[in-house]
Amino acid sequence: MQAPQEALTFPLRQAALLHPNKVAVVEPEAGGREWTYAVLEDQSSALAGSLAGLGIKPGDRVALWMKNSVEYILSFYGILKAGAIVAPASTHYLEREVAHQLQVTDAAGIITTEERLAQAPQIKAGAFGLRFVISDKTEDASANGKISFSSLFAGKARVDRSVEGDRSDSLAVLPFSSGTTGLPKGVMLTHSNLLHNLYQVVQAHEVTSNDILLNQLPFFHIYGMTVLMGASIMAGATQVVASRFRPVDEFLSLFQKYRPTLFFTVPLILQEFCHYPGISNMDWGALRYVNTGGAPLSPDLQARFTDLTGVPVIQGYGLTESSPTTHVTPLDRIKLGSIGAPLSLTEHRIVDPITYEEMPNGEVGELWVRGPQVMKGYYNDPTATADTLVDGWLRTGDLAREDEDGYVFVVDRLKELIKCKGFQVAPAEIEHVLLGHQDVLDAAVIGEPHSELGETPVAYVVRRGGSAISPEAIIEYTASGMAKYKRLSKVIFTDAIPRSPSGKILRRVIKEKHVNDGF
Repeated sequence: MQAPQEALTFPLRQAALLHPNKVAVVEPEAGGREWTYAVLEDQSSALAGSLAGLGIKPGDRVALWMKNSVEYILSFYGILKAGAIVAPASTHYLEREVAHQLQVTDAAGIITTEERLAQAPQIKAGAFGLRFVISDKTEDASANGKISFSSLFAGKARVDRSVEGDRSDSLAVLPFSSGTTGLPKGVMLTHSNLLHNLYQVVQAHEVTSNDILLNQLPFFHIYGMTVLMGASIMAGATQVVASRFRPVDEFLSLFQKYRPTLFFTVPLILQEFCHYPGISNMDWGALRYVNTGGAPLSPDLQARFTDLTGVPVIQGYGLTESSPTTHVTPLDRIKLGSIGAPLSLTEHRIVDPITYEEMPNGEVGELWVRGPQVMKGYYNDPTATADTLVDGWLRTGDLAREDEDGYVFVVDRLKELIKCKGFQVAPAEIEHVLLGHQDVLDAAVIGEPHSELGETPVAYVVRRGGSAISPEAIIEYTASGMAKYKRLSKVIFTDAIPRSPSGKILRRVIKEKHVNDGF
């Protein structure tokens, strides 16, 4: 399988050509309104025309900060058609985090909502280099320097610069990831990276135009962006778009009403389903299978959902740096606890993380992957790029083993990243905030296993002499201006933080002490 050298807008153009009057998107939260592929194609080109009128040029970065909605989809493809690069921001982010991302990417503008802006009053035209702010509920284009989202469709201009020349190797999306260590950084994903992965995902997951997907995972996250939103459009399928999980009984009612055939989710939501008393009495006949990703899936949970519903559960694997998917479990040969085998055109190695020598079959080493979906590198960060990409191989930072059938099992995390509710939490980011407190002399953050959330951040803190600050006060201090999933679950005071001669935190030493002390 070889993807054509097209732009990332190709799947939408193709779907509009093949299925112009087919329902592409259904929004239950907007009264069940429906959008056809022809309308998505036309309106995203209109949005691109308005962005061009605002001075957006090929290669400019435009931030996209909103929940799942048809407006998100139109904005995503409209930015690409204007020739610009989508810089998605997490809706869990607060002002400090979004401001950092705007500055790092040198964003020319932002498309967002009044709900988001209410949490970030400093984000306005002229601040952080922004030339414009587009908001969903601003009717007066001159009000506070904001532009109404609805006004973007008022003009007659239709633009699609993405079809001009070969754009396959140019940047398409700039999502943020913490990589294996450090603060979040922009991941340079090209049109070719993402389009290849769409072909790979649609092939591996056997998605067709007859499918109905219930898409709830956030589109700002690479999993939701590619595997949910993108794959639906690539296949010409119908996606039922939800912006939040909501109470479990409410969410499960969507399965009864819309009868989805595919559901891509995370283990935490699958666990919520299994706890729901009425799950085994529901009609699951339309659902072909469930795929989980974003966090490790326990074999027990995988088997339990199938026992309760009769629906098979498979597990995939990927990273932001790989667009994201690299491995998927074959539907006809499911092994509990495995992430499956590499996708087409994708290779993997399991190597000693110190010597880089390949490990014998069955032994644990670091998982490396290589394929056309692997990123170009980190934005303006050649050092981090060199640390993560080795001769074209992407170091995942996960420890894994391969069995005799070529199936991969992830067994531990080599990298320092904490995975909470499927989201990445960089210890260094929280440590940076902690060290800004006048009563904190030194600090280190580790992940503590959690039965439902995967992991939660825990801080070891050295207080300045004479300070009586409480753990609760430190937790509240770090929570200010940060996403809720990054909130510390506990603070433990210590006399010193173990560090290497070069000053690097010896996180594994802290983790061993944490376990030995009975936490």
